[in-house]
Amino acid sequence: MPGAPIFISHATADDAFVRGLRLALEGLGHPVWVDSRNLRGGDELDAEIEAAIRTASGFVAVLSPQTVNSPWVKRELDLALATQAERGPVYRLLPLLLPGIKPASLGMWFSREPVAVPVELAPGKLAEALPAILAGLGLRLPEDKETLAAVTPQPVDELILELRDPTFARRKGVRRPKAEATLVFRPADPGQRAIESKRYTVQAPLGPIEMEEMRWYLEDYYVWPVGVFQERAERTEAALPGWGHDLYRAALGADAAQEALNAWRQARDGHARRFSVWVDSDPPEGASKKRRAEAAEAASEWLALPWELLHDDGGYLMHGARAAHVRRRLPNRRQQPVRLAQLPIRILLASPRPEADENGNPVPYIDHRASALPLVAAVEKLGDLARVTVLTPPTLPALATELARAARAGEPYDVVHFDGHGVYDRQVGLGALLFEHPGDAGKLDGRHMDLVHAETLAAILRDHGIPLVFLEACQTAQTATDPLASVAARLL
Repeated sequence: MPGAPIFISHATADDAFVRGLRLALEGLGHPVWVDSRNLRGGDELDAEIEAAIRTASGFVAVLSPQTVNSPWVKRELDLALATQAERGPVYRLLPLLLPGIKPASLGMWFSREPVAVPVELAPGKLAEALPAILAGLGLRLPEDKETLAAVTPQPVDELILELRDPTFARRKGVRRPKAEATLVFRPADPGQRAIESKRYTVQAPLGPIEMEEMRWYLEDYYVWPVGVFQERAERTEAALPGWGHDLYRAALGADAAQEALNAWRQARDGHARRFSVWVDSDPPEGASKKRRAEAAEAASEWLALPWELLHDDGGYLMHGARAAHVRRRLPNRRQQPVRLAQLPIRILLASPRPEADENGNPVPYIDHRASALPLVAAVEKLGDLARVTVLTPPTLPALATELARAARAGEPYDVVHFDGHGVYDRQVGLGALLFEHPGDAGKLDGRHMDLVHAETLAAILRDHGIPLVFLEACQTAQTATDPLASVAARLL
């Protein structure tokens, strides 16, 4: 009957598959009737099940090796065949063949072999089979329904600004970082040779004043975007192209850099473009403690510069049809094992929202809707290709416990996404993230923060070989004195 639920008949052993099928159909607006209350009993079908089969808009028989020994599926299927004989072709009956059941086996249930849809149990296979399932039931995907398509990675042409021997220079009382630079073009085409410039000296054109203005604009302005604050923001916005142009000329304007730069600009259509800033903060062996500290501080300032603002005479390099993406990199000093991800992609979302520091002072609230909610909504569209688990409670012990549990179950996480507050603890000299205090896990409000330093977090995540850690935190837990003290760097 139009508008009536679709009845799904299955063996109990196939509950997990049927749960996914039910969610997929209901997500498309098609109601489903599944015997989730175990109404089967005795030798006869329960009256409610019988009525559900007779009044259903269609009947799906999930056939698997477990179904062979299920008399209940056979009784339900016999009633569905009788109902189809009474109501005619308007009553669709569709067998789904799970692994282990071949079309030739349909004779065990049907006198005439019907059209059946085979479905694999691997992640993503139900989504692939869904159009055929809908067609078999006389339904179709909504016209505005997004369908998943295979994505072929684009070849990437990369321009790398390598900075070595970072230090500081003073000019007219202004202290700015400088370094020895090499610009390298690495084409995606393996048949094309890389181009490496001669070394040249670069000096940062932006300093603490400009950096603080951008920090205020990104992190504070949204709190009160009116009046004098709006006027200040407009001045900052007007200054951005000039700052980007100054940075472009300082980093890429040298004569020695032009050959590599032009080759990158003229890269083939269809190739993605990436601009990387690679900074080596280590001075030569034997350097004094003072020199090492100066190099670390200068390297940190180079990495902190707003490379996303790079602007030539034609506009921002990160805008337009061939927009480039920015990557900041540090040297890799040790061999690290690589764990390849397998479907489904497993994401652990940590979204702590402590309300007070150790002294009881309030901690500013970050709206969950800005990050966590869009992540969950985006992953929902991927079906069983990805799975998000929200860390509850959002504490450090809970994080360690959940990572260990997933590893023991053979379902390790591929991504840890942190959405919360980040700070730099000057007393310890390390970046830190704010988790919720384990002692307040049961509280609905008034939860205190737990300051987790980069070193502690890095030890936990490295032990589990997490391939990707996404940090979304105010200040990003960075430091102005040592690039290796930030949370991000400690995780590398």
